[in-house]
Amino acid sequence: MFGQKGYFADTTGICSGDSIFLNLPASIDKKAKITWITPRNIEYNTKRINASKYTGKYIVTVVEGTKVTKDSTVVMLMQKPNFNIRDTVVCKGVSYLADPKDTRYKYSWNTGENSPRLRIDNTGKYWVTANNKGCMYTDTFRVNVAPGIQVSFQNEITFCLADEQKPLSVKIPTGTKVLWNTGATTNSINATKEGRYWVKTESKVCGTRFDSVKVILKACDCEMMIPNSFTPNEDNKNDYFYPVLQCDYSYYSFTIFDKWGNQIYTTNSTNGKWDGRFKGNLCEEDIYVYKIESTEKSTEKKVNRSGRVSLIR
Repeated sequence: MFGQKGYFADTTGICSGDSIFLNLPASIDKKAKITWITPRNIEYNTKRINASKYTGKYIVTVVEGTKVTKDSTVVMLMQKPNFNIRDTVVCKGVSYLADPKDTRYKYSWNTGENSPRLRIDNTGKYWVTANNKGCMYTDTFRVNVAPGIQVSFQNEITFCLADEQKPLSVKIPTGTKVLWNTGATTNSINATKEGRYWVKTESKVCGTRFDSVKVILKACDCEMMIPNSFTPNEDNKNDYFYPVLQCDYSYYSFTIFDKWGNQIYTTNSTNGKWDGRFKGNLCEEDIYVYKIESTEKSTEKKVNRSGRVSLIR
């Protein structure tokens, strides 16, 4: 008679690439007659058989005197997960999606996640283990987050007219190409006039990005707004040259010189305006030099200003 089955489970899984042996208990009598029927052949009198190469049904019969025990198992080949998540570099602010690209398996990430994919925002070493019914595979990879592209401005920025530098700049990763609408290819430019400026950045890590800013220039504190030309042609439009004052002065001097250094106009009145004349006569169309000396009333700060103005008819 046949004894109850108990040597093996009904099915025995083997992971691809692994070895598996079917082993009978050591307690079986050494004189027992053992017969294996395998998918390939029949083998005799061995308690251990290699089932790695051939899948299918394995049947074993053990005869110990009058006792006959028979058992069987079906050896099934299980696919071991196999994938490669490469080391990568991503731009700061852009998440990296680590994806083994096979939803058949169960996953366990070192972050504690158990989802098929993992969204990563931080630099670090990561690993994931895939499980296909006991066949395990672990892959390790590294993610580096590059600094990204940072701009020194928002949508609008205001500079004082007197500021010598009115910088607009971008902070970029190595290997990034920069192009401003001014034609500059440097990381930083100086805004010379009001208007909208844009900058285009290109890099393998962060891709292509456009940023823009509206620049506004204004007179700050006791600054003076001084035009660079006027047209004294008596049409009541821009007929006078004078600075636009922003505060009160305890001392004020406004003087005009011709290109040879001759003084042709001077006043200490903050309301003084040059009409383009010298001793009642219209001056020639030319470039003239102005000099303004002032002492701020509230702070007693002394400031000297000079420059050129074009007289145009």
